[in-house]
Amino acid sequence: MSVEDTSARNGDASGPKITERKVKADGSVQEFPCTLVHRGKGFTVVRFVMTRAGMFPAPVELPAGTISDGWFWEKRPYSLYRMRGPGGAILAHRFDAVGAVDVGEDALTFRDLVLDWWVLADGTVHEEDADELERLRQSGIVTGRDAVRAQKARLEVLSRYRHIIDNVEAEERRLGLWGE
Repeated sequence: MSVEDTSARNGDASGPKITERKVKADGSVQEFPCTLVHRGKGFTVVRFVMTRAGMFPAPVELPAGTISDGWFWEKRPYSLYRMRGPGGAILAHRFDAVGAVDVGEDALTFRDLVLDWWVLADGTVHEEDADELERLRQSGIVTGRDAVRAQKARLEVLSRYRHIIDNVEAEERRLGLWGE
């Protein structure tokens, strides 16, 4: 695949398949069958279509058919999921603290660093799992290095989430991923 390859537009999930592989702090692995939307220099976008309502706990309703575009950067301590309803309207954004993002031919693998932030369509921000991160750090399940990276993600997301979202929207337009 070329360095910059856009495969899916406007909710299309018929492009090349790729597995999103999330390695949790306890070593367990979750896998999600996705469509490769874009693979470019420094970042990759994958698409997951939710087959049923409420597939993931969220502070907003995510109906069946919700489209989640996951943005993963090689050098950023976070990822971003843009959640769109079946009609394409933005429902919410979710940022995750991540480490060790590795994009292969068939899988995108990353280490989940526990912290998550939801940014709702009205701009409300919800932080999740700060207590769990501290508990896992104290028990030694999360290393000091990963805890520092998670806190770096926290600072970047909470201070710049609007800027990050605006830049992703501009990149979507540039790549022709959504809209006309």
